[in-house]
Amino acid sequence: MPAELPISVLLLARDETRDLEELLPALAFAREVVMVWDPRGDPATRATAERLGARVFERPFEGFGAQRQFALERCTQDWVLWIDADERLAPGALERLTHGIVVPDERVPGVLPVYWGVYLRRESFFLGTRIRHCGWGDERVFRLFRRRCSRFDDALVHEAVRFVPPEERVGPAPPIEPRWPLTHVTRAVLEHHSYRTLADCETKLVRYGEANAEKAFRAGRRAGPLDVALRPTLRFLRQYVLQRGFLDGRAGLLLCLYAARQVRLKYARLAALSKGAS
Repeated sequence: MPAELPISVLLLARDETRDLEELLPALAFAREVVMVWDPRGDPATRATAERLGARVFERPFEGFGAQRQFALERCTQDWVLWIDADERLAPGALERLTHGIVVPDERVPGVLPVYWGVYLRRESFFLGTRIRHCGWGDERVFRLFRRRCSRFDDALVHEAVRFVPPEERVGPAPPIEPRWPLTHVTRAVLEHHSYRTLADCETKLVRYGEANAEKAFRAGRRAGPLDVALRPTLRFLRQYVLQRGFLDGRAGLLLCLYAARQVRLKYARLAALSKGAS
């Protein structure tokens, strides 16, 4: 495998200095790492990224979709790997991810399969424990894709990559490029360590709860006191009972309780927005 693959790694950051110290050296296979830093965060995070070789751009955070699209527009390579600071490619993932996708298929020299992008299998960890249930057990995430054929939607949270048809693409076209959104599912594993400590849980509880409320409100959804009272309990029962979160032990119980709290925060915020709009 080449020392550097034609990949731009797309990364957002704010206060992830510790994670970047671990992540960035592991991305040496890519020709560039493009990171967008929120200036409301820790300056040490930006300094660490620059020291470790990333191309860093500054932009105030206004939502995940817009922030990632800003980063995508600054990528230069044919392929883009979207990764978060708290994610890691598992051992062996790179070979599975790139074989026959970003490098020519060895069985047919010089032929590049015309895929738009690639799905990875994500394994999530909560407080250091691998979560196999709670709705987290069998995730497929779309994370490697062709730059010219892609753009992000403008979602505040839970953003997604959209396929750009040939007539809407910008810039010179490579020799081979897909006309249809064909995707490939690999056995490559992406490890997600989003909630390492209880402090992480509290920070992300507020951040995602409020962002989800804003997203729902913009989409025309409204909420009232009944939603605030019932939906957290329903979320807990769904994840802990129906999705068998109890099989994940103490970590599963804590995860489901935090999920219920996040739902309560989301609908309390959404109810306040709804009342203000009436």
